[in-house]
Amino acid sequence: MGSVYVVGSVNTDLVVRAPRFPAAGETVVGEAFATYGGGKGANQAIAAARMGAHVMLVGAVGDDPYSEQRLADLVRDDVEIEAVARRAGVPGGVALILVAQSGENAITIVPGANGTVTPAEVEAALSGRLRPGDVVCAQLEVPVPAVRAAMAIGRAAQATTVLNATPFTPDARELLDLVDILVVNDLEARQLAGLEGEEAPPAHAVERLQQLGVDTIVVTLGSQGALFVLREQRFRVPAPEVQVVDTTAAGDAFIGALVALLAEGQDWGHLAPCAVWAGALAVQRAGAQPSLPRRAEVEEAVRKMPLVVEPVTGV
Repeated sequence: MGSVYVVGSVNTDLVVRAPRFPAAGETVVGEAFATYGGGKGANQAIAAARMGAHVMLVGAVGDDPYSEQRLADLVRDDVEIEAVARRAGVPGGVALILVAQSGENAITIVPGANGTVTPAEVEAALSGRLRPGDVVCAQLEVPVPAVRAAMAIGRAAQATTVLNATPFTPDARELLDLVDILVVNDLEARQLAGLEGEEAPPAHAVERLQQLGVDTIVVTLGSQGALFVLREQRFRVPAPEVQVVDTTAAGDAFIGALVALLAEGQDWGHLAPCAVWAGALAVQRAGAQPSLPRRAEVEEAVRKMPLVVEPVTGV
């Protein structure tokens, strides 16, 4: 069984729940405030660890009390943090998250120490450590050169490279030649494919991304589930109907389950429904890391309510 190496952000989420999003210039009275561990890197690392994977996180935190709490969160979930740098005089990353009653969210990120992660640090953490069967997973909340280093080292070691290309930046296109599995939502797929202004179906963006050299593309579709486009097969897994509380970590739960099961060598027919169910379980709870499900929960959900794998043509 392989290990999972996550290169990504560590944030503190400052979350306000409100009836709705305010309009420009409007003040809305909120209903609750809470502080949680977050950051796509930390979330996906913890999500994978809760699915049973051996996980190491590569990133950076500050020297503030929030950062110390975030490191403790990671250790509590058995994520290795030896490659998480501590930056003196630099604050840790912070995300300001507004959650509406519908469960939808709006997020503003201040990168802090996340913006200081270097290719040299990634090299030092990963070189000589990776083996075939391992999975290297990264997002774009740390600098693109650091992500490129992670993808290149993973590719050279014959590990599986997974890129969650969010938040979108045009520089992400330069990474695609090193990516084995690309995970994006519908909007990010269109942005990466250069179709930002078009209301094209996911299939159009996927076709363009395949032309750019990505073999396997996973498009998350929110309440509609996810589209999986592999070299030999194409299918959709619909999401179960659930009561939505907070969508903040749905994508991270999905990816954490996906990379954990990839590292085990599980086939797509099994891991795809598990990943969709992991995301569906996460949206039913408040907070990013508190919402991430454990493996037993995911397996029970899959057993009680199996999700149909629907073949797709024309992609």
